[in-house]
Amino acid sequence: MRIIQFYLLLVAAVFSLKDIHASAGTFQLVNKTVISWNDTSRMQFLHDPTVYSEGWDTLAHSKFWKEIMCLSSDTFVLNIAYCRKPIEKMHRATWMNLTEDQKLVYKDSLSFVHCIDSSKMIYVTGGKGEFYEVKKVLPEIGRAIRIFEDNNCDPWYAQTILLIESPGKNRNKSSAGALGPFQLMPAVARKYGLIVNKTIDQRTDLDKSAKAASRLINGACVPGIKNILNEKGIQYRESDLWFRLLVLHAYHAGVGNVRCVLNTLNPTEGGIGLFMNIWQTTCGSFKNESQNYSQIALGAITRMEELIGESGDTVFLVTGDRMLREYSKKNQKTFDTYNFLTTCLKKYETDFIDGMIPFEYFMKRVGFIRKELTELASVISNSEKEIVLKKYPAEESHVNYLAAQLTKRQRYQDAISMLKINLDMHPDSPAVYDSLARAYRLSGDRKTAELYMKRSSGMSRHNNSQTDIR
Repeated sequence: MRIIQFYLLLVAAVFSLKDIHASAGTFQLVNKTVISWNDTSRMQFLHDPTVYSEGWDTLAHSKFWKEIMCLSSDTFVLNIAYCRKPIEKMHRATWMNLTEDQKLVYKDSLSFVHCIDSSKMIYVTGGKGEFYEVKKVLPEIGRAIRIFEDNNCDPWYAQTILLIESPGKNRNKSSAGALGPFQLMPAVARKYGLIVNKTIDQRTDLDKSAKAASRLINGACVPGIKNILNEKGIQYRESDLWFRLLVLHAYHAGVGNVRCVLNTLNPTEGGIGLFMNIWQTTCGSFKNESQNYSQIALGAITRMEELIGESGDTVFLVTGDRMLREYSKKNQKTFDTYNFLTTCLKKYETDFIDGMIPFEYFMKRVGFIRKELTELASVISNSEKEIVLKKYPAEESHVNYLAAQLTKRQRYQDAISMLKINLDMHPDSPAVYDSLARAYRLSGDRKTAELYMKRSSGMSRHNNSQTDIR
């Protein structure tokens, strides 16, 4: 009996210790097997249990940005500004076609229907799935973590900044001039040891920019936040999630602007309550974009946690491959198999659009599934064969949709490859030539774009004359 009591006390102590670590804001290193279309490797990520134990993941702001990161820019979400509660989704074109007066009337009607106080603003936020390509940045996180650790900087910042600043787009430059995976401004980059001139820009180098970012955080951001909190007598631990989020704000907006906000609020303690107030406060250059920064960070963290936790120890970057692994012809009803395979096709489309697989691999997978569908068609009635053996993709508009999604991600060559499939299937369609002309123009090949545009114009005139004859 005493042994059992001792064991129960020991277990309780262990769980209590875990709770203490969680409340202290310590993170856990998590190793995962990451499988891409052509490689399998072990990667390291960070898991911060306080995101969940303290309830940051349940905040409406966190949920809102997590959803926005998963939506295409074709989708607009009308939401209550102060709490980020979604009210309604609308197609981008529908909203953009409204006049300014119509937009105001529509917002007023939403306020009335949903009993929203007239003093509360309604924001229109576009989906940002094309920007927040989290899967692309996963292979870089482990390297950045090690560099931050080597420079005695909290690696939590490495992972979080990579997730939100310019995920998977190391050569993206912001309107303000920030560049690279850590979006460093030229002067800041030079101050912390990088070469930035007309011929060399080391901000696009992951290792060098990670080292510079760690120096910036250790040399300016963390000390700046500590000074502000010490002046106000607010207790903190550098491992507290709210402290780390303040440091992120300093990284993005500058210590001076964070000080301005905190002086306006004059808080006596940190935590979720402090951030609920920060998200409603502007001061100096700390405005809406700055308010969003920590909200986006929380959304990105919870989204990544879901992504790496979907399949236990394994992370499948190609969702089509993960699903196709479960494919079996045995004991399957014909149309259950058909539905399964067509779902696999849709998964591969998403993988291709997300940049997880190249065009050649995408078409190889499509070819395999088409072969399976052909075999399936041999054992069903003639009336059903047409459904199963339809061409891939089924319609001209479907290929145009895929090409448009690739174009939004500036993947012009892949868009052109898809449109040429359309050209093979619909050689007499002016719209196909027009789409190819636009894709070539965006890719920088104006000469080829003009050839396709002339062909499109010629076919349109011919079709119009044929219509007149009839």
